[in-house]
Amino acid sequence: RDSSQETWRRLKEYFAERLFWIYLFMLAVLVFVRLTFFIFHVMFPTYGIRVFGEGAMVGSIFGVLNPVMIVFLVPLISVLTMKVRSYTMLLIGTAVSAAGVFLCFMPESIAIFLSETWFGELIFDRWLEVPVGQRDPFYVSLNIFIAVFTGGEAIWSPRLMQFSAEIAPRGKEGAYIALAILPYFVGKALAGGMSGFLLTTYTPETASVYPDHEMVWLWIGGMAMISPIGLI
Repeated sequence: RDSSQETWRRLKEYFAERLFWIYLFMLAVLVFVRLTFFIFHVMFPTYGIRVFGEGAMVGSIFGVLNPVMIVFLVPLISVLTMKVRSYTMLLIGTAVSAAGVFLCFMPESIAIFLSETWFGELIFDRWLEVPVGQRDPFYVSLNIFIAVFTGGEAIWSPRLMQFSAEIAPRGKEGAYIALAILPYFVGKALAGGMSGFLLTTYTPETASVYPDHEMVWLWIGGMAMISPIGLI
């Protein structure tokens, strides 16, 4: 009982502070770019199989490229940007991630050109092992998009905890840092419903071709752009 009363007292104290509401708004804004990350886990496997065909190694496109890049980029970027304000890093990182989604819409002529270079050979032959005749140029667009998206994530995601500690009033750092997990929780809650809507609308199970499948990324990119715009 005493613990519950103390928790309630602290919550009333936090919600009476203007800074706390600003911080909550910032976390709500970050949900949109974080939601993109979770949509990959929920939607992308089904989407990739329907667009590229059975047997396509779509799991490697995000499930391998993203974590490998994060492992190397996060410490490197952290060292190079130690003197940059955390809020600036949040703004830059979310803008890069959101803008990266629209690389899906690069002209097909550019994607075809890249497919015929060493970059295309790396993707089709040495990594995804895509059979000749099934080498959709959209593979190239997706890989570039995910690489840029991951670069943005490596910029902003680690600095969220740091920003939470910096903005919190003295003695309340723990509560603010605990709330920094909110974008992850809300993003996971929304990812399932949005993934189902996008799959059903643009890559329905009963269809054999999906001429509008790229519209999935227009929705996701537009949603992700809310984060950097909201931070501004």
